[in-house]
Amino acid sequence: MILSAVAGLGLATASVAQQGSTFSLGETVGAPIGDGLVLRSVDEERLFRDSEFGQRVQGEIDAASRALEDENARLLAELTAREEELTEARATLSPEEFRAQAEAFDQRAEMVRQDQAQKLARFSQFEESERRRFFSQTGAILQEVLQDEGAQILIAARAVIIGLPEMDMTDAAIDAIDAALGDGGAAPFPLEAP
Repeated sequence: MILSAVAGLGLATASVAQQGSTFSLGETVGAPIGDGLVLRSVDEERLFRDSEFGQRVQGEIDAASRALEDENARLLAELTAREEELTEARATLSPEEFRAQAEAFDQRAEMVRQDQAQKLARFSQFEESERRRFFSQTGAILQEVLQDEGAQILIAARAVIIGLPEMDMTDAAIDAIDAALGDGGAAPFPLEAP
């Protein structure tokens, strides 16, 4: 892998391919020319997802999702039963009494809907908070792995157009992050609102 700086522009271009391959411009690429910088890449999504930290986060979200589904089913059953009670009682209630009870029911149903929607939104907020925390703690670890790999530049795998498999250091980075951070411990932003 060779990275050459474009003079005066501060831009960089990567030239990587199998020996003897050519780009559409006809430039043959292969072995590095001169003293080149070594690049490595990481798959940021896999880095988080496959780390102990990311697996803990996903496990907490999965457990909370199942609990929310159970709670939603229970609340739906309660609201359905109350709605049936109101329907049956309508014949025995005055229009004013029925209207008051129906409005109270509607308010309760809306409050339940909003509460459950907030709980669901909190899952995304929790995951985003934990992702930020994860990536804020991995910079020094990634630098160390980059040095161990004998490389100078780390790029996101999704930015690589052509690259050799050995360019990817995601597995080594996950191992180093797991050793340093483990599952990340308790989240400062709790999954469930206090």
